[in-house]
Amino acid sequence: ATPGSVTAGSPATLNITTAGTTTPGTYPLTVTGTAASGTHTSTYTLTVTGVTPPGGLVNGGLETGSLGPWTCQSGGSVVSTPAHSGSYALQAAASASQTGQCQQTVTLAPNKAYTLTGWVQGSYAYLGVSGGATGSAWTSASGWTKLTVPFTTGASGTATVYLHGWYGQGNVFGDDFSIA
Repeated sequence: ATPGSVTAGSPATLNITTAGTTTPGTYPLTVTGTAASGTHTSTYTLTVTGVTPPGGLVNGGLETGSLGPWTCQSGGSVVSTPAHSGSYALQAAASASQTGQCQQTVTLAPNKAYTLTGWVQGSYAYLGVSGGATGSAWTSASGWTKLTVPFTTGASGTATVYLHGWYGQGNVFGDDFSIA
């Protein structure tokens, strides 16, 4: 608190800092002032909100070992082989009836140019953005290939990042996705 002691009727400021690892939520906060004449207590609510990481993309390396916040069509999953780096990668399961799209929605600054990058592998592996922005790139390389997709956000700043294969071409894999 600033100042460390307060004269009755004078203002004081209490600054509260949370760690970057603090779980978002609502926390009760009790402030007690003590004097020779007694104590006075006030209760407040501290609300910690989640902060979107720079670039807005979450779990871009799949190193949590779980899919979230990615969502995939049937058969999409996190796999340990092949991985471009780390222990895990994203698998999009293309079949005769689906592209196997895996996606996540990101929130970025509105009307701003960004570049999506990711490492992909598989026959007709597509990396792209849709929604509030448009752009894609693809490859059929058998090994890991870095794809780069420049795009500009719209007025909302939201866009959907996706990885998918092509009908009947089999699974494709992606890893180390980022937006800069």
